[in-house]
Amino acid sequence: MRVKVELIAIELPQFGSAKSRDLDLEAGAKVADALSGLGVDGDPAILAMVNGEAVPRDQWPETPLSPDDTISLFRPFKGG
Repeated sequence: MRVKVELIAIELPQFGSAKSRDLDLEAGAKVADALSGLGVDGDPAILAMVNGEAVPRDQWPETPLSPDDTISLFRPFKGG
């Protein structure tokens, strides 16, 4: 199945200068599977949303993905 991954205020080497890309996953994949495949599952500063809904880190292993879902990844930042 294919999902879209978009980066918000974050860069990943495998994306180059792109801010989004498609990711192919096995049917039944969970958020944790996608993030592990991207190598960011161990980064405590990464936050994830699926289709605009926040997914708490402790729910990554059990949150299923569907074809054409959009996973948004970002690191919180503050400013004024």
